[in-house]
Amino acid sequence: RCGGSIDLSFERLAMTWPGPSRRPLFAAWRSSIWVFVAHFAADVHSAAAATADNPPVGAEVLSRVVGIEPGANDALTKALYTDPNCSNSPRWSVWLARMQEAPDRAIFVGQEIAHELGSAFGGNALPAMLDPEDPCMLGAATVVFMLVFAAWLDGRFLLALSTFAALHDQFLTHMHPHFYDLNGWPLRDPEIRSLKDNLLFNVRKFRSLAIGRTMSSQALSDDPMERENFGEFVKHWERQTRQQERRIHTCSEATEFVPAWELIPAYALAPFGMDEATVGSSAGPSKSSLPKVFVYDESLPGLGELVQGPAFCHNRQWGMDVGFHDFFRTSPIRTFDPHEADFFFVPAYAMCLQVAGILDLNDIREAFKSLVLQLPYFARTRGRDHIFSLHYVDLFADWRELAPLSIFLTPETEVGWEASREDFALDVASHPPFDSFKDISVPCFMGLNHVLRLHRAAKPVRERRLVAAFAGKQWDDVREASDVRSLVLDRLGNKPGVAVVLGRSVKELLTPDAMATLLGDARFCLVPRGRAAWSVRFFETLWSGCVPVLLSDHYEVPFEALFDVSQFVIKWPVSRIDDSLYEYLAGLPLEVVEDYVRAARRFRCWYLYPPAEASWLGNAGMRQELEEVEEELCPNLSSSRNAFQAVSELLKMRTRTSKTAMGSTFYRPAADVEPGR
Repeated sequence: RCGGSIDLSFERLAMTWPGPSRRPLFAAWRSSIWVFVAHFAADVHSAAAATADNPPVGAEVLSRVVGIEPGANDALTKALYTDPNCSNSPRWSVWLARMQEAPDRAIFVGQEIAHELGSAFGGNALPAMLDPEDPCMLGAATVVFMLVFAAWLDGRFLLALSTFAALHDQFLTHMHPHFYDLNGWPLRDPEIRSLKDNLLFNVRKFRSLAIGRTMSSQALSDDPMERENFGEFVKHWERQTRQQERRIHTCSEATEFVPAWELIPAYALAPFGMDEATVGSSAGPSKSSLPKVFVYDESLPGLGELVQGPAFCHNRQWGMDVGFHDFFRTSPIRTFDPHEADFFFVPAYAMCLQVAGILDLNDIREAFKSLVLQLPYFARTRGRDHIFSLHYVDLFADWRELAPLSIFLTPETEVGWEASREDFALDVASHPPFDSFKDISVPCFMGLNHVLRLHRAAKPVRERRLVAAFAGKQWDDVREASDVRSLVLDRLGNKPGVAVVLGRSVKELLTPDAMATLLGDARFCLVPRGRAAWSVRFFETLWSGCVPVLLSDHYEVPFEALFDVSQFVIKWPVSRIDDSLYEYLAGLPLEVVEDYVRAARRFRCWYLYPPAEASWLGNAGMRQELEEVEEELCPNLSSSRNAFQAVSELLKMRTRTSKTAMGSTFYRPAADVEPGR
C-alpha cells in the first residue's frame, strides 16, 4: 500500500526494448502493478464504512486556506461540502456502490464510468465528470485515479503520467486530503503518494533510457508505444540542450550568466556518466564528484504521517518542501545504496500539515521525534549528513536535542517560527535556528503564472514613475514585523515618488495584478521584514525589474556562496529607515539602477523552482507555461538552471569523505589487518 509495498524497479526488468512482440518489459510492468492493486482493493472495503452525510473534517480548513466558503461557490464546491459521497445523485451513488461491491474490479469500473460519461460528451469524459447539474467532485477524482492505473496496465506510461497530472492539478491541488481520506470513495492519500512515488521513479528511468539511447545514436524503434513513452523525454532533452547552447554562445556579463559549475542538461536530467558534465570544463567532473543523496521512503515507519497531502501542499509558498522531495527522487544524484550516500534526505511537509490542520504542532513534534530515532543511518555521523526541508525549523521542535548537526533547507534565517523574538522560550541569538556553516537558505515556492504576471507588468527603468514602492500586510501580532513596516509607512510613505500600501486585513491587500503593476512602476522595491526575516516580496522584485532594498538585518539571501548578491541587492539597516534612505535611493543615477536590474536578470533564474514533474510532464497547460518562462526569461529552468540545482551545488561543496562525527565516531585498524592494506 505505501512506499516499498510495490517494486516497479526497472533493474528487475528487461533493459532492452524489443519490437512488436508485446515487450516483456511492459509485461513485467503490468504484472507488478497488480501488487499495488491488491493492496488498494482491500482499502475500498474500509472506505465504504465512512460516513456519507457529514461534511469532511477538512472543510473548515479548506475554507481558511484556499478561500472557498462552503456553499458559497459553484455547485461542485457546494456538493463537495454537503454531499461528498454523492448520495443525492442516482448515477454517482450507483457507481460508488459498484466500486465498493467489487474492489478488485475498481479500475475497470472506473474505465466503464469514463466511457459512459465520454459517450455523452463527444468522447471527452472530463467535462461530463464535472457537470454542475450532477456534481460529484470526489467521484470524478476517483475515476481519474482509476484511469491512471488503466493506462499503466496498458503499458502507456506517458498517458498514465498525463492522467495523474490531471488528477494532481485539477482535483487534488485544490482539495484538502481529509475530503477524500474521510469519505466513501476509494481514493486515499497513501495510495496516491505511493502511485506518485512509482511514477517519479519511472520518470527517472524512462528519461535515462530515452536520453541514453538518443546520445548513443540509437534511433527509437517503430513501435508506437515506445515512441509515445520515450518521445517527450527526448524532445525535452533536445530543447534543453539547444537552450544551453544559445546561452553559452550569447553569454556576456551584461545579459547572461552560465557558471562553470552548471551541469549540461543531459547530466542534470539523467543518472549516467558523461565525459563532459559541466559547461565550464572540457573534462568535467567524474560521476563520483557529484553528491549522492539517499531518499528515505515510506517503508520507514512513521514517515508517511509527515508527507500527507503532497498535491495539496506543493503549490503554496512552502511548496518547496514537496519540491525537494520530488527533485531528489528524480534527480541523477539520487542513490539507492545508503552505503555510498553523501547525504540522506528526510522528507516532511510540516508547514503545510500545520497550517492546513492535518497535524497540530504537538503531533508534528512527536512525529519528528519518533522518526529521527528510527532513521537507520542517522547515528553514524550524528545526523550531520541528513537533510531536512523545513519552512521554519522549529516545526521540528526538538531539533536542537535530536539533530543539532543536520542540514536544514529553509527560507528563514533569523527565527524558527512566526513569532516575536521575545516570545521564544530560547534566546534565538544564543540558540540560532539558522547556521550558515551547515544550513542552506532557499527561496520560497512561486508559481510560474505569477512570475509571468510580474515580468509582463515590468516597465523599463527609465519609464518608471515611482522612486520606491512597498505593499504588504501590517502583521500586528509579530512585533518586529509591525515595527519595521510601520517605519516604512511613517518615514517614507509621504515622500515624493514613494507608494506604500499597508493593510491590516487580507481585504485591504492589493490583488496580484495590482501588486504587479505597482512593483513594475518603481525603480526600487522595499522589502521589510515580514512575520519572519524573509519575505516573498524579495523574490517578486526580481521579476518586477526593480532593485530590491532589503530592510531585514538578519536575513541571508539564498545562495550567497554561489553569487555576489551585492551586485543586485541593496541591504539597508533597519535602524536607518529615515530620510537618509530616501535621499540615497532618489539620488542614485539611472545608469546605476539599470546595472542592478541587469545583474538581477543574470542571477534570478537560480531563485526559481520549476513546476512539479508530476505536473508539467503530463499537463499540457503547465508545460506551455513552463515553455513560455523558458523562452522569455529562464532557458534551462526545467533542467540545469533552477533553485534545486543551486542547492545541489552547495551540497557538493559540503560533501565529506569521512563519515564521522565529533565525540561519537572512533576508528582504528582491525587487529588482523595486513601491513600495507
